[in-house]
Amino acid sequence: MSTRTSAVANGDQPPRKKMSKQSPEISLWSLPYDLILNIIARVSRMYYPTLSVVSKKLGSVVASPELYQTRSRLNRTESCLYLCLRYYRDPPLDPNPHWFALCMKPNRTLTDRLFIPVTSPDVRHERSTGLTSKDVSIVAAGSNIYKTGGYTPSSSEVLVLDCRFNTWHSAPVMREKRSSPAASLVEGKIYVAGGCEDVNSENWVEVFDPKTQTWGNVTNPGAEIRPSSGAELESFGIEGKLYLFGHNRKCVVYDPKEARWNPMIELGMGMDMDVVMGMGMDMYEAMDMEMDMNGVASAVSYFHCVIGDVLFLWNEREFRWYDFNASSWKKLNGVEDLPDFDGDCKMVDVGGKMAVLWKVFGRGEERSIWCAEIALERRGDEMWGKVEWFDVVLTTHEQCGLFDADILSATV
Repeated sequence: MSTRTSAVANGDQPPRKKMSKQSPEISLWSLPYDLILNIIARVSRMYYPTLSVVSKKLGSVVASPELYQTRSRLNRTESCLYLCLRYYRDPPLDPNPHWFALCMKPNRTLTDRLFIPVTSPDVRHERSTGLTSKDVSIVAAGSNIYKTGGYTPSSSEVLVLDCRFNTWHSAPVMREKRSSPAASLVEGKIYVAGGCEDVNSENWVEVFDPKTQTWGNVTNPGAEIRPSSGAELESFGIEGKLYLFGHNRKCVVYDPKEARWNPMIELGMGMDMDVVMGMGMDMYEAMDMEMDMNGVASAVSYFHCVIGDVLFLWNEREFRWYDFNASSWKKLNGVEDLPDFDGDCKMVDVGGKMAVLWKVFGRGEERSIWCAEIALERRGDEMWGKVEWFDVVLTTHEQCGLFDADILSATV
C-alpha cells in the first residue's frame, strides 16, 4: 500500500509535495538602457540584421547611434564587408549598382556567412560606355563608404553610405566635376585625382578630410602623368604615401608630409616572347621577371589590394606580396587549401586579414560568389597565410562579374 493510500485510510492528510522556489523571470527590457546597450554592443555586428527583426524594441536599439558609440567606447568595432555589384542587362551594364553587406546566417555556424542586400542609391552614375573604365571611384573610410565622380556628364557629387545604418547621404561636393577619377585612402584622408575636363585645373588633385568634412588643395603632379579627359588612372595608398599611375604607364608618388611628388619607375611594355623563348624561360618565368623589373608598379596590371602596409596581388596563378626591402614580389605561402579558381577575383583588407571574392558558374544561369578569409603572418622574409574559412556568400541568376565589382571593408 502506498504512503498516500495509507494516510487516507488512517484519516490523515496526505503529505504535500514541497514546491521548489522559482526565480522570477527577468526581461531584457527590465534592465537599464545603458546596460542593454552594453550587452548588445558586445555582439558581433554581423548578427545585427537578424537581431533587428526579432522585435521592434531590439530593432530600435540596433539602429540607434548610441549603440555604435558604445561599441567604439568598448573597443568592439569590427571590419564588415560590403559588395557593390553590377548586373549585365539591357543596356549591357545596369547603371544602378546593387549593394550587399556580409552578415551571419541565422542559426548557423560561426563560418556561415551571407551577403544580404542593403539600400542602393538610385542614381545613374556608373559606367556609361564599355567595360574598361569606371565613371566613379569608391573608397571606404572608417564607418563610411564614399562614392566620388559621376557618369556622363561628369559630376562633383559625393555620396556616402553610412555603414552603421546602411543609409545614404550627401557629403560636401568636390571642387571639380569628375568622371573616371582615381581615389585612395592615405592616412585617413581621401585623395581624388583626375577625371577633370580641364587637365590643367589647379584642383586636378584634391583631398577630403572625413573628420572636418572639408576639401583641400594638393600640388599637381607633372604634366606627363595627367592624361586627357576620360583616360583612366589608378592609385593606391601604402606606407603613408599615394601611388598614382597615369595612362602612359608612368607612376608618381605623393608624400603628404613633404607635400611633394616624386617620380617612380615607368612600367615596361611587356617582354618579347621570342626573346623569352631564346633565354630558355617559360611564360610564367617571364611574367615573374617582368613583375620584379616593374616593382610595386606591377600591381596595377593585376587584381591587387593593400593590407596594413603590405601590397598583395593575384596574378591568375597565385597570390604575391611585395617585399620593399628586397624590391621583389614573393609568393604568399600556406593558402593551398583554397579552391582552384580562374579569372577575376577581388581582395580587400578586413581587419588585417585578406578577404578574397571569386565567381563560380553553377547549373544553368546560376552564378555563385565565393568568399575566403585569410589570416596573414610575416615570418622573416616570408609571408604566410592561413585560410580560416571559405564558402558561397551570394547566389544569383543575374549576369554579373567581379571585374566591375567593388569590395570594401568598413569599420563599425
